[in-house]
Amino acid sequence: MELRELEKTSSIQPFVLGLTGLSGAGKTYFVDALKARLGDAVTIVGFDDYYKPLEMQHVDAFGEANYDLPSALFSERFHEDLMSLIAYRPVLIKKYQFENYDAPDRTEIVSPAPVLLVEGLFVMDYIAVDSLLDYRIFIDCDLELCFQRRKDRDIRERGIPLKRSLHQWEHHVMPAYNNHILPHKDRCDLIVENNGPADENVAAIIEHIRCHAHPSVLAAIGEGLS
Repeated sequence: MELRELEKTSSIQPFVLGLTGLSGAGKTYFVDALKARLGDAVTIVGFDDYYKPLEMQHVDAFGEANYDLPSALFSERFHEDLMSLIAYRPVLIKKYQFENYDAPDRTEIVSPAPVLLVEGLFVMDYIAVDSLLDYRIFIDCDLELCFQRRKDRDIRERGIPLKRSLHQWEHHVMPAYNNHILPHKDRCDLIVENNGPADENVAAIIEHIRCHAHPSVLAAIGEGLS
C-alpha cells in the first residue's frame, strides 16, 4: 500500500511519550512492554532509524566513526516526520541497518496512532523534539549491567569486534551519556529502575495518559486504557 493511500485527516491529538536512557539500559524491553499493553493504539518512533551513513559520521582520533553524537543523526528529518505523525499523517522511513553496510535498503511506512512513543538516545537533548513531548521517561540501570548488555549485543547481533566495542563504550557511549542523556534525568516525569518487570511502570504511564491526554485520544483508545 502506498503512503498516499494511508493519508487521512483526523481530529485525534496524539499523546507523545519520550523515552531515553543509556545504551543497554533496556529501552527496547520497556518499549515492547508498553506496545504489548496498548497494541495498535501506540506507534513507536525510533530516533535510531535516522542515523546518517558512515561517510557522514565524525571520525575520532583513533579512526573510529562516532555514532554517539547528536550530529550522527538526521535530526531535522526526524522532527519533520514526528510533526507529520502528530498531524496524523503517515511517514515513510528507511530503516537503519546498524553497521550492516551491504544490506539492501529497507523502507517502512509508519502510521500515526493516538499515542506516539518517541525513543532514542537524544530525544530530550534535541530541543525541537523535546518541546513536543507530553511525558518523559528515563530508563535507569546499573552501569556494569548496561556495559555487559551492550558488549554482548555488539558481538552477537551486530558482528562488532570486541576491541571496537570496548573503544566505543569508553570513548563514545559514556561521554554521550554524561553530556547528552543523564542531564535530562531529573526533569523526567518517570524514572524507571530497569531491574524487574515493567508492569507497574507501564500501568503508571497508562494512568497518566488516562488523566492528561486529549479527549480525542481517550475516545480512540477506549478500553485499551482500562
